[in-house]
Amino acid sequence: NENGWEKPSPDSITQWANFLDALNWPTRTQHIIIFNEPNHAKEWGGEVNPEEYALILDKSLNVFKQTNPFFFILNAGFDQAASNSKATMDELTFLRRMGAQVPGIFSRLDGWSSHSYPNHGFIGKPWESGRATIKGYQWELAVLKSNFGVDKELPVFITETGWPQSLEKREGFYSQTTVADYIKQAFENVWLDDQRIVAITPFILNYPFYPFANFSWLDNDGEPYFQYGQVKGIQKARNEPIQIEKYEVIKFSLPSLLPVNFVFKGKIVLKNTGQSIWGEKPFIIVSQASGPKLTNLILNKGKLVKPGGKAEFEFTLETPETAGEYLISWENLPEHKLKVFEMGQLTKDKDTFLNRLLKKLYDFWYRP
Repeated sequence: NENGWEKPSPDSITQWANFLDALNWPTRTQHIIIFNEPNHAKEWGGEVNPEEYALILDKSLNVFKQTNPFFFILNAGFDQAASNSKATMDELTFLRRMGAQVPGIFSRLDGWSSHSYPNHGFIGKPWESGRATIKGYQWELAVLKSNFGVDKELPVFITETGWPQSLEKREGFYSQTTVADYIKQAFENVWLDDQRIVAITPFILNYPFYPFANFSWLDNDGEPYFQYGQVKGIQKARNEPIQIEKYEVIKFSLPSLLPVNFVFKGKIVLKNTGQSIWGEKPFIIVSQASGPKLTNLILNKGKLVKPGGKAEFEFTLETPETAGEYLISWENLPEHKLKVFEMGQLTKDKDTFLNRLLKKLYDFWYRP
């Protein structure tokens, strides 16, 4: 609307939590940032109201945590360079009024979201420190500790940062080469050396249009600017977040009755109901059988199965020499009860006429 973003209502928090919980996220930990730069009036329905934001954040912490224990709640990133005016509020003032409205609110956060831009005017240097610099998160953490007694080590997510570059329609910023050099210095000399920092997401990957064309890392043709290659080439620790692996049986047929010393070849179709893409790394579901010999379920090399996709696996089951009841399964799949019976001496040898006949019959009736 004409006042900027519509501010949320307390009643909408439950709806947001339920909606986000219904999505199949790509990682087990599900990061939620509770809105954006509320010390700007245009981000909060046309007014700056730290007390109201504190209450919204407080309710969000309660509702989201009750909905899903894997929700990881972060504050809105604040504009560190904002002054006290009709349109904006100084961040320290905003935080103090939040803390007065809901004491202890900051200690309940799972992490800290920071907009550590090289301000003022986005022309700061990568070696500068303090508020409204690329090290602005350090100032914010110090404020949380000294003003609000936050003792725990909050992991930091730099969710906005970066230098805009001079383009034809907007001068006054640095050149492409200088921006690329500065962002490289920031990563190598500041952010990657700080163990408190979990994520760095510069503003903005792909928006080569007004009003953010100068910030975009890709141009109108989707080609990267210099800083893209610089950051891509920096040596970084590989991130492998935990993902939930789940699957359900779509099609499976295995007799409940088999003779001793019998080899059964079958198939099972599984649906990927988890978060990972099967096949990005070796995908094996380990067999769990005591007595019978059951092969693992192994995805064919080169095959990828995205969440929601299906895959067919072949397996072999070899019954033991001793008759009895057995439970067979694979890891995290339902158990199947199997009764193995004795058919006399003819079945002692696996390669008998009777066993070959039985195999044909079982293959005809039971093989998927």
